[in-house]
Amino acid sequence: MTTFTVGEEVLYEDERYVVSTIDSGGGRYRLLATTPDGARIVWAPASTLAKIERYTRSKDDTGRFTRG
Repeated sequence: MTTFTVGEEVLYEDERYVVSTIDSGGGRYRLLATTPDGARIVWAPASTLAKIERYTRSKDDTGRFTRG
């Protein structure tokens, strides 16, 4: 089972949120997102969350730089 930490960015229903609280008794995460109308707050179980791939998969993006 994937776990998440407070402050971590996650995907929930294809939108980006930040984990603000972990409900250790119920296995839910309180998520916050910013919208043009203000903050969006939802509670979601871990099974509905996904880690943002660019943070979890390595990528060599230094090859374009050369020492001179």
